[in-house]
Amino acid sequence: MSWKAALTPYLNHPEAYSKETILFYDTNVVIINDAFPKSTFHLLVIPRNKVLTKKHPAVALTESEKNRLEPYIDIATKYVYDKFMKKYKVKGKQLNKESFIEQFIKVGVHSIPSMNNLHIHVITNDFYSDRLKNKKHYNSFNSNFFINWEELPFSEIPDPKVVEKEYIKNKDLVCCYCENNFGNKFAQLKSHLKEEFNDCFIKK
Repeated sequence: MSWKAALTPYLNHPEAYSKETILFYDTNVVIINDAFPKSTFHLLVIPRNKVLTKKHPAVALTESEKNRLEPYIDIATKYVYDKFMKKYKVKGKQLNKESFIEQFIKVGVHSIPSMNNLHIHVITNDFYSDRLKNKKHYNSFNSNFFINWEELPFSEIPDPKVVEKEYIKNKDLVCCYCENNFGNKFAQLKSHLKEEFNDCFIKK
């Protein structure tokens, strides 16, 4: 089986996996921990509809589809919020659940999905992870390469060549906390992200 098809077994037989891998499933979706998380918490919400799963998310996630999936997005964001708040405290702030989700959790899809099956990312906006290893990993979530849930659907599928060039190759690395520009210096950005994380959060 190719790497691009790696999500398919989760859809077909979610009951075969541990609770650490499959966080939730029913007849409509499977919610999993991303195997290569790019932030402290990184989940995938994967619709099980056999037609929808083959479509590009930018155009497939119509308002009606989003409405059907919204309860599952809520399950994923609540899970992330609960797990994060059990592990960390936000320094100098008293944030309710809604404020935390608005400031620190991103929900959306990639303009050029890396996997065959349609999936939605629910990810903390810290990018503090050993699995964040290069410029593409970072900019795929911190540029218009990433399509926020509220922006969906698009009228047409984004042009992969244009998207890759504009938002990955030619896009500078800009800190998601302070907006400092690191150009192409990924190692410096990653070190800075660690500092920013430790300035914002403390382990309980």
